[in-house]
Amino acid sequence: MATLHLICGIISSGKTTYARRMMAQKPALLLSVDEVTLALGDLLPPERHDDATICIKRHLMQKAEEALAAGLDVIFDWGFWHATERQAMEAYLQKAGIEHVWHYIDISDSRWAMYIAKRNQAVQRGETHAYYVDEGLKQKCTGLFQPPRREEIDVWYVPQEE
Repeated sequence: MATLHLICGIISSGKTTYARRMMAQKPALLLSVDEVTLALGDLLPPERHDDATICIKRHLMQKAEEALAAGLDVIFDWGFWHATERQAMEAYLQKAGIEHVWHYIDISDSRWAMYIAKRNQAVQRGETHAYYVDEGLKQKCTGLFQPPRREEIDVWYVPQEE
């Protein structure tokens, strides 16, 4: 049976890198909200970002269900920042009978700062298509992110030296 993998973690914690490592071990479809919002670029004004994210997640869920029904594992690189979002998703998946595994990227503050700096340099050099994390975005994300409880998570990953 195909499995849905849900990756929880704050911005620039290494979720996409983690997802790509999973894909190297077993074929899977990676679905990323950030990838879609970034692809929309100037078509998505900042004041519409949150509304668009809701629509994008709904669409990606439909695509995930199609892929899972076809026997392909799916990875959600979504962040799942809020406890209520995780709870609602868990309830939906349970009701729908969708096999799933929750993953959490538990990153230390010092490693997070290092990842942000590395990411921002890559964005500035045009080597990656990701959000540039300035101090304002970092503070916003810190204020919004609600780390999960251990009992919510199946795989608790702590990044080490890479």
